[in-house]
Amino acid sequence: MSVGTKRLAVDAGREVVGDGVGMGEGMTVEEFLALSQREEYADKRLELDEGRLIIMPPAGDLHGTGCWLVTRALTRYIEASGVGRLAINDPGLILGRNPDTVRAPDVAYYRENVSWEAIPRGLAERLPQLVVEVVSPTDRPNEVVRKVQQYLRAGIAMVWVVDPEDRTVGVYRRGREPQVLGEGEVLSGEEVLPGFSMAVAELFRLPGTVQETKEQEEVRR
Repeated sequence: MSVGTKRLAVDAGREVVGDGVGMGEGMTVEEFLALSQREEYADKRLELDEGRLIIMPPAGDLHGTGCWLVTRALTRYIEASGVGRLAINDPGLILGRNPDTVRAPDVAYYRENVSWEAIPRGLAERLPQLVVEVVSPTDRPNEVVRKVQQYLRAGIAMVWVVDPEDRTVGVYRRGREPQVLGEGEVLSGEEVLPGFSMAVAELFRLPGTVQETKEQEEVRR
């Protein structure tokens, strides 16, 4: 499986913590939760990859803007369709047990309407229909690929990998060839988000600007 974007930083990225008590291979979800409550991890972004604790560096402003643009598009879709909800800001998803895996996508879409009481207060074991990973400069290609594979194996129907640097969207479905969509193409929600259709250029459009495509910028330079 390819990452589905044209650019990913290679060397910077995730720090894997190992060889400490309860911090190397074999950490459980329960140990992960307990560790995340410790003071030294209070401001850290953490994931658990088959029992290995991963500390993620701050993602940066471009990444945050990409998350906002995706959230904007999906919020408009939900408001128009009247169905669905989003979980944002790294919602923790339990993807597997023995070994235990917890991933924190940038955006998760659930095709459901629920009450406040029904929303999980901790890590979610019920998985969304769509997850979105927004690429940041610290992401390593092999780690993004691994996340995508784990999401699909766990049963999530669709994964988008959004690259705000190249302004592309990688679309992944289990058992299908991945697609890489540029600004001249259209992103479809398929049966996962019925009726969702948006030009990739529109997804990346910033308010109040006459925005050039990535190709137009490169020609002008």
